[in-house]
Amino acid sequence: MHRRTFILSTAALAIPGLSAAYPAETFTPAIWRSLRETDQTVVMNFRAAWSLTCQIKADLIAEALAENPAYTNLTFLNVDWDTFGPSQMTQRLKVERRSTLLVMKNGEEVTRLVNEPHARKVRALLDAALAA
Repeated sequence: MHRRTFILSTAALAIPGLSAAYPAETFTPAIWRSLRETDQTVVMNFRAAWSLTCQIKADLIAEALAENPAYTNLTFLNVDWDTFGPSQMTQRLKVERRSTLLVMKNGEEVTRLVNEPHARKVRALLDAALAA
C-alpha cells in the first residue's frame, strides 16, 4: 500500500462524521441493466472505501439530501471502484478515476463531476440531475 493511500484512509476512519450514509444501492450489473431501462435519474458514485475524497463526497451527498428533500427523488448507485474500476462498463462510460459522480437518465449521461469534493459543486450536480 502506498504511504499516501494509507494516511488518507486512516484519516477517513479517524475523522468523525465522515461515515454519513445516504440511501444508495450497491452496483451490480443486473441492477444497472434494470435501472438503465427506466426513466429514473441515476446518480452513479464511483468510489473506493479507502479514499478520503470519496468519503467527503458521500458526506456532502448526505448533507444535501438532508437539506433538500427533492434530491430523494433521485436513485443513488454506489459503484465499488476496486471491483468495477477496470471494467468494460467504466471504459464505455469514460470513467477514468474513482471519486466520479455520473448522472444518467434513460441510459444517457446527463452530467458528471470528477474529483471535486465541494458542497456547491455536488449540489449543482444534484440540481442538474433533478432538472433532467
